[in-house]
Amino acid sequence: MIAAAMGLFLFVLLVSGKIKKNFPIAFLVLAFSLILFQYVLYWTRYETVFPYLMLLPNLCYYTTGPLLYLYFLQLYKKEVHFNFSLHFLPAVLMILPNVVLVAKYLEWTTIEIPLMAVATQPWLVAAHMAIYIVLIFVLILKHKPIATQFSQLRHRWGRILLGCYILFLIAYASYFILVKFSFFNDQWDYMISITMSLSIYAIGYFSFKQPEIFNGEIYRQLFLPDPNKVASLESNMLNELYNNLTNYMEREKPYTDNELRLVHLADQLGFSTHLLSRVINKKSGKNFNKFVNEYRLKEAERLLAETHQPSIKSVYFDVGFNSKAAFYNAFKKKHNCTPSEFRTTASGLNL
Repeated sequence: MIAAAMGLFLFVLLVSGKIKKNFPIAFLVLAFSLILFQYVLYWTRYETVFPYLMLLPNLCYYTTGPLLYLYFLQLYKKEVHFNFSLHFLPAVLMILPNVVLVAKYLEWTTIEIPLMAVATQPWLVAAHMAIYIVLIFVLILKHKPIATQFSQLRHRWGRILLGCYILFLIAYASYFILVKFSFFNDQWDYMISITMSLSIYAIGYFSFKQPEIFNGEIYRQLFLPDPNKVASLESNMLNELYNNLTNYMEREKPYTDNELRLVHLADQLGFSTHLLSRVINKKSGKNFNKFVNEYRLKEAERLLAETHQPSIKSVYFDVGFNSKAAFYNAFKKKHNCTPSEFRTTASGLNL
């Protein structure tokens, strides 16, 4: 029950994070939370109290592969067309037996439950998940890492997520194999469920932490070279690199990209991630996020002072902030006033 509750909490965090690429993972975690809830009912014998939920897990299982595949398509910036919804057709078909089961429990109908054989067949579920593992694996192979650090990070990140899903499938399939042997007992059941829970919540947690991963701020030893191996930079070299950086920021305005990460900017400049981080820290005295937000705030100031036309929401999004709260906090910290107050004052000065 705790694992299911944690999953629901993680779902809320991922959805409220407003990073749309994480939405498929959010609903993936929600699906597994519902599955775990049904498992709790089974273990506690409350399944007899809520018999109309017995087919819910298979409906959820059929959503997991398409959701993870959708996440990978977005991760690799592949265009997703409307016909992708056909991937969810098996899950949609599983809605029918669930609805009829609920109707029978409420005594609204006495008809036979349709697709019952399919809805209770675990090996169809396993095969369905295996198909999506193959599809994702092929997608990763087609986008082997090239020279940029971002592509290398994305490749390793993709393998980690796929590995977690494979681990889940192995745990799921092993249950229906081991249950046929005499040595199988409740302890095996619990261990398999724990393995399944850990693998899927690892996917959700690391997806929630994805910005830090791609900024190189966690698991640095896994993804990035040892910073101690980088030779110390002379002051004049730091100055030259910093000038190149600031000129690029002013000329190209990469900070207007709402999903700009340290590794993206490093690739654009031809720097290593560690070198860029070192240049920013040494020369500006700020970390990457504060450095980029300074440019975003300057651009916001310019837009607010120029005209009344763009809305505040339009301004903060156009300059690269992902949320109104982050923009307001940063703006008030710098100017001790809200963007609206700043605009009013700036308009008065321009008259």
